[in-house]
Amino acid sequence: MVIEMIVIVKIIKILVFFLMLSLKIFSISGVASAEENSLPSSTLMERLTPDVIASVFQGIDSVAMIIDDGPVSAGAFKNNTLQGYIFSTLDVLRAPGYASTPFDVVAGVTLDGKITGAVILFHREPYLLNDRVRTQLLTIFLSSLEGADAKLGAFTDLPPTFVSGATISARAMRNAVQEGARMVLAYRNDQIVVSEPTIDIFNFKPQSISELVGKGGLVRSKISNAKLIEAISKAGYEDFLPEIPKTRNLDDVYIDLVVGFANPPIIGRNVAGLEAYDRLINQFPEGTSGIVLATIDGVYNHRGARFNNLSNDFKLDRITLKQGEKVFEFYKNNMLTADRFEADILVIPTSEMFDPMKKWTLILHAFVVQPDGKLLPFILDNLDYRISSNYILLPDQKFSASWMEPWFDEKFDIMVLTFSLTFLTVLLAAQSTLTKNRKFHKIFRLGFLSFTLIWIGWISSAQLSIVHILNYINAPFAGLNFGFYLMEPMIVLISLYTLLSVFIIGRGVFCGWLCPFGALQEILGSISKKLNFPKFDPKENLQKKLWLIKYFLLGIIVLLSLSDSEYSSIMQEIEPFKTAITAKFSRSWPYFLYAIIILMIGLFTERAFCRFLCPLGATLALFDRLHILNYLKRRPECGSPCHLCEKSCPVKAIQSDGKIIMDECFLCLDCMVEYNDDRRCPPLAIARKKSLKVPISQFGLKN
Repeated sequence: MVIEMIVIVKIIKILVFFLMLSLKIFSISGVASAEENSLPSSTLMERLTPDVIASVFQGIDSVAMIIDDGPVSAGAFKNNTLQGYIFSTLDVLRAPGYASTPFDVVAGVTLDGKITGAVILFHREPYLLNDRVRTQLLTIFLSSLEGADAKLGAFTDLPPTFVSGATISARAMRNAVQEGARMVLAYRNDQIVVSEPTIDIFNFKPQSISELVGKGGLVRSKISNAKLIEAISKAGYEDFLPEIPKTRNLDDVYIDLVVGFANPPIIGRNVAGLEAYDRLINQFPEGTSGIVLATIDGVYNHRGARFNNLSNDFKLDRITLKQGEKVFEFYKNNMLTADRFEADILVIPTSEMFDPMKKWTLILHAFVVQPDGKLLPFILDNLDYRISSNYILLPDQKFSASWMEPWFDEKFDIMVLTFSLTFLTVLLAAQSTLTKNRKFHKIFRLGFLSFTLIWIGWISSAQLSIVHILNYINAPFAGLNFGFYLMEPMIVLISLYTLLSVFIIGRGVFCGWLCPFGALQEILGSISKKLNFPKFDPKENLQKKLWLIKYFLLGIIVLLSLSDSEYSSIMQEIEPFKTAITAKFSRSWPYFLYAIIILMIGLFTERAFCRFLCPLGATLALFDRLHILNYLKRRPECGSPCHLCEKSCPVKAIQSDGKIIMDECFLCLDCMVEYNDDRRCPPLAIARKKSLKVPISQFGLKN
């Protein structure tokens, strides 16, 4: 007894020493600085170092705080001209990610609503702390926000799943940048709020004809003399001359025309000028539409000459507009003449039922002259137009709850996991079938463990850990809503399945079948058996005391978590899951070395970490005591006199008296293989031999 206690004390001392050594290395190496474990107290301007500014808003030469009642932000200036704003998600939103502590992402946004860049300055996200590879992925992901629209849900070049294993944190940071940028702009731009898509008649800035064409505000028709001849030929008028003679050179411009919807001031004012635009808006009833045309170059003009003739009813016979089945013709009294270019605004009254949001076509007519002087019309060009989204105000988009996004993004993974859990359930329910054939059981178990390790663990990063349990417990106290629990579909499904199975048959379903790190240990243990590595298992009494270590570690982790200690996240590293599974061993050397040591111990002592150190296993073992079904079968002979199952249990969860300690059982079913083997299980072997005895009388012999 004394020797056993000395062994336990020594093991605990070794663990404490290793943890303190890790903390020391952790501190010296700078993997987690003090800045990463306490919220920044500095001002935004103090945090905006030259490197940060260069990362979030390139091409500016100065920044200065904006002093107003709006969200905290700094102005980004170039040549003393405001280009946009720089803000911090910590100042504007104080948004948390997977941890309850808010992160600090600094980002920039232009005046026209484009994100210019984003960098992370501070966080306490458990699956990013001390993880060099995943932190680099987060940096790349945040940089991919450059050019995205400043609104929640806007498209970005990379999805949050790019930061594999930390998608909740990545998604939360992306959403905070987009929402923060929108808030900063909405306050200072006097954003117009609309309930449905609406033509923007509020915003104006000078733009050239070429800029308006490039942004879809205008469409352009440039007809050369050569194209004029083609149009005349297409109409079948090759023998006639055009009304307006062309010049000699076939490449010369016959007409260069632009047309667009005039009501947005960016279009109407820039093409027709302020006076004509003002008349359209202020002298006509609300809902009146205007079409702006301008002849930029050429000998042909969209106005013509006959709009001044009474004999022609003052009609602009070179222009027709068509929308659907409706045809609109224009007359002199519909025309607002401008002084800029050869520009006009053609007015469409509300009674004409013109819909500016729908597509319409401007038909440009020309004429040829017959010998008798009569004019014959033909179509010179058709200009299709639909107003660009650049000139439409949109209501704030109503997005589905943020937790729904990963469920759509990961639907294939969800389907695969759902199928595999269903398959596992069916096989466990048919326990006798699974365990009657020793070879089948062995192949199936190693196959499923390989699936758990490779697909659930390394590919999907769905390693359930004590971090998830603690965050689920802390979420309500951190003000996080129900959606927080649904942000990781794979973890949610595994957690629910584990919770249900623990209360039905015990902890072994997760620990024995669905834990990727446990699977890795068992697979390596199988290899070590093939290589005839020596095995060391503590005796029964010592093992019972060693089991207590995981509860001791769980208690420390819970206390540190409740106290919000900066060492909480470090203590959680007692689980090597992040290193071996989610990070695939791509971490700094103290964590890598620790994981390797744990796995090496497992080569000699079956699942040593799971049995003696795992805080998640300790949590499940506590709930295991409430399970309602006795899944594993026993016979009166078990333990006395038979000890076959006891010896076959790889984790020594069967006592010498034959009782199975279910809160330490990993449900490998090795004992059930022995239980159903009529050649090895003594009661079954005796019964089989008796059934094989054939009476001598059957052979015609006497006793």
